[in-house]
Amino acid sequence: MVASTPHILVAEDNLAMADVVRFNLRNAGFTVTVCRNGQDALGTLQQRSIDLLITDYQMPGLTGEEICRAMRQDVRLRHVPAILLSAKGLELDVDMLRNELGLQAVLFKPFSPRELTQLVRTTLETALKPVLQTPA
Repeated sequence: MVASTPHILVAEDNLAMADVVRFNLRNAGFTVTVCRNGQDALGTLQQRSIDLLITDYQMPGLTGEEICRAMRQDVRLRHVPAILLSAKGLELDVDMLRNELGLQAVLFKPFSPRELTQLVRTTLETALKPVLQTPA
C-alpha cells in the first residue's frame, strides 16, 4: 500500500510556470519537486521515488521528449506516468509523442491549472490502483 502522498516531479525551466504548477499541485495535496532543466530532472527520476512526471517539451539540458525516452528505456522508470506540457501546439505530432513515449497526455500552454490537477488525480488513481489493491 502507498504509505505517503504521491510525489510529482515537475520539469519546467520557466520559473513562473513552475511556480503555478507547484502551487496548484501542493494545494491539491501532492508532494512536488521542481527541476529547472532536463538533466536535473532525469537525475532526480533516477535517484528518488517519483509517482508522476510533468515535463515541459523545451528545456535546457535535455528536452521533455529526451527525458521521457530515457525513462522508457530504464526498467526502473518505464512505469512512471508522464504528462508533457508545450507551447508548440501546432508543431508537435501529438499522436506520435503519446504512442512512442507512453504519455498520459499532452497539454498546450496556456492550460487550466484545474485541468492539470484533475488530470494528475485521474492518472495517479489509475497508476496506483494495482498497488492499492494488492493484498497485504
